[in-house]
Amino acid sequence: MKNRAEIVRSIYLYLVSLNGILMTVFSIINLSNKLLYYFFREQQYYDYSYLINASVRGLAFLIIGLLFFIYHWRLITHEKRIGKREEIIEVETKMNLFESIFFYALSYAGLLIFAFAFASFLTGFAYVNYIEKPIPASGIQANPVSQISVNLKSIIQGLIAMIVGAVLWLLGWRHIQKAYAQSTKEEKSS
Repeated sequence: MKNRAEIVRSIYLYLVSLNGILMTVFSIINLSNKLLYYFFREQQYYDYSYLINASVRGLAFLIIGLLFFIYHWRLITHEKRIGKREEIIEVETKMNLFESIFFYALSYAGLLIFAFAFASFLTGFAYVNYIEKPIPASGIQANPVSQISVNLKSIIQGLIAMIVGAVLWLLGWRHIQKAYAQSTKEEKSS
């Protein structure tokens, strides 16, 4: 690779792709565990609300993981950063090493914030709310009843964090893409 910023870019693209795969795999494992626990439960009482809430969170991470992987893997293959290269596409960017590390780290942090906020946002629509039953005259405490409700606070917090994560990613990614676009223009003009 011509410069260290290219190495940082490759590390970033592969790291986010790996995170996407891991999010997807762990979500599938989590969802299958919840379903297995539901179908092969050993106890009579099962909290269906918890199953719904956990399934929504698992699906959120599954969606985000797939999107992260597909988008960044497409960039890897488009820029020919995988396998044996017959024609090496190298772009000399104006960014120095520390600048590229900073903006890729900023983009990475924005993506992670967005991913967790998205899951929080979606689970706000399937919030598990426990209602305590009054103690009957017999004095035996009954199991609390759970119900699914909408948690507006969680939805708003998730939405705000999603916006913050998206803005961080866009700031970093836009700066990186501008640096590459300027380098490409200068390379074509010379």
